[in-house]
Amino acid sequence: METSATFEKITSTENRRAFPGVMFDVLMHGNAIDNNIFVAEVEGLPGGEPPRHVHTLEDEVIIVKEGNITYFIGDDIIFAKPGDTVILPKNIPHHFAIKSERMKVVLVTTSASFGDFFINMSTPYHGKDIPVAQRPSPEKLKELIALAESFGIHYV
Repeated sequence: METSATFEKITSTENRRAFPGVMFDVLMHGNAIDNNIFVAEVEGLPGGEPPRHVHTLEDEVIIVKEGNITYFIGDDIIFAKPGDTVILPKNIPHHFAIKSERMKVVLVTTSASFGDFFINMSTPYHGKDIPVAQRPSPEKLKELIALAESFGIHYV
């Protein structure tokens, strides 16, 4: 018996989203595998990185396509370059620093909930260049922290 699976590749510009310092294309969000996966191609600039945080709902797998990124995972430091794969386990504090002019990664998470978070904190984007990184206002920061908490992401 032969089995096959068909996955729809999402290429619509409706799936390109951005927030300061980051733009991403949603490649798969939830429905394909029992709502337990989110896949996006993410491009970022230095200054667009999140602060140290912990995910309680999902693990992350990062496949570096372009740029150099230093990951701080628990007490470990990983210097990632194109071709490297980095695992960010849930319940382990982590953050990263982009060490090149820009980076591009494929992000895979083990919960579509993270995709919901990413989509909620971003806006549709039709540009080709990554929006300039900027610090959020105190009001926007409070809003982002509350949003993260609602998705099981805690800043530490």
